[in-house]
Amino acid sequence: MIQISNLKSAKVFYFFEEISKIPRPSFHEKAISEYLVKFAKDRNLDVRVDEVYNVVIKKPATKGYENAPTIAIQGHTDMVCEKNKGVEHDFLNDPIKLIYEGDFIKADRTTLGSDNGIAVAMALAILDSDDISHPSIEAIFTASEESGMEGVSFLDTNDLKSSILLNIDSDEEGIFTVGCAGGVKTNINIPIKYEDTDNNYESYCIGVYGLTGGHSGIDINKGRANSNKLLVRTLNTLSKDIDFSLNKIEGGAKDNAIPREAEAIISIDNKNISLLEQKLKNIEDTYKFEHSNTDPNLSIKIQKVEKQKKSFVKEDFNKLITSIMILPNGVQTVSAEIEGLTESSINLGVVNTNDEGVEIIASIRSAIVSKKELIMEQVQLFINSIGGKIDFRGDYPAWEYNKNSIIREKCINVYKSMYGKEPELQIIHAGLECGLLSQKMPNVDLISFGPNLYDIHTPDEKASISSIDRVWKFLLNLLKEIN
Repeated sequence: MIQISNLKSAKVFYFFEEISKIPRPSFHEKAISEYLVKFAKDRNLDVRVDEVYNVVIKKPATKGYENAPTIAIQGHTDMVCEKNKGVEHDFLNDPIKLIYEGDFIKADRTTLGSDNGIAVAMALAILDSDDISHPSIEAIFTASEESGMEGVSFLDTNDLKSSILLNIDSDEEGIFTVGCAGGVKTNINIPIKYEDTDNNYESYCIGVYGLTGGHSGIDINKGRANSNKLLVRTLNTLSKDIDFSLNKIEGGAKDNAIPREAEAIISIDNKNISLLEQKLKNIEDTYKFEHSNTDPNLSIKIQKVEKQKKSFVKEDFNKLITSIMILPNGVQTVSAEIEGLTESSINLGVVNTNDEGVEIIASIRSAIVSKKELIMEQVQLFINSIGGKIDFRGDYPAWEYNKNSIIREKCINVYKSMYGKEPELQIIHAGLECGLLSQKMPNVDLISFGPNLYDIHTPDEKASISSIDRVWKFLLNLLKEIN
């Protein structure tokens, strides 16, 4: 294992360990904001916090950099909270259990929070330092990015003087992000009526498990299976040959994560169980064949559960199955200008049963506003036609490429001097806060970068220790060159 205490970035890892002790799901950033405020006050740094727990900490320039442009270092404090089935972890109360293994830091079968805890830790390491050369720093810690960028939407930028902003929320070292897609969160409600479950029926849970999942922007073009779509497809296939009723359906955890697991509780006459099990085995074989490259651990399981008293009426069961089968999912268009760039997509991230019916939460993304709006309109027309309700929230703009970016050229030059080669530039399909920040701070010059992070938004998330160290050195060199 790499000896972190010997690394130049040792303080980055120290602060990452500290914030990993603080639960920080989206909309629950009070504790991390209190930590940041105390951190600043303990060091006599200017700090402010707002009512949604965005925090801004300012640090004066070091000697010789008094006349350099003010630099914003920006990242978000919340994290996606996912865990493997059966793992006992309360994201509202429990610290993230860190595991160091070879070149990687990961968590104990939960998401790690390197997205975007690494940005927070790097900013804190700079704010804490007394031996790092840098211009005036405005460290911007935003809340609730993962849920729809509510924090940065609320952020007051009137007192900010930065002309350059470094967003440390990218996850491939040596690739600088210079633009990103916009997006919108979509909440769909399909009303459901209930009837008494047949007294002769027993209840069973059918589950789709073991999918790879991933980020609904970055990984949406990799062809990975969506557990919500597979589960409903399974129910549709079964309904052609077997009589059963549906009691409940649940799948996915976050709209911005490709769902890995989904479960449905059905009620069925026990005389049909053998046929059901055989059908499920055949369906599982089909799915494994279809997704052998993307989801090698896919499985379908069935187990008996407590007898359910209420079931969806047949008409609403059919309506629900039809809806999720028809609703679009995955890549919708690709760019005609930039090879390999996903232009627009939709991810059916969450399905859950509530008192009013079944809720579907989706994330729509596009680099082109009109194509995002087209997907929104198509989904809305369909949901309206079946008597459902739909609500769009958290609409955020795309970050458009700046042909005249000075900080981009500075980053390229620093990278070339360190590694003797050109970095890559990319426009990504994922959403970054840079779109909203460029609207709020129209004169700011933005770029995004970060270390190698893998399988973010999944319990397999891990971060490369050596890459974090290299990106830290790059950041220090970059700050030194901005004078």
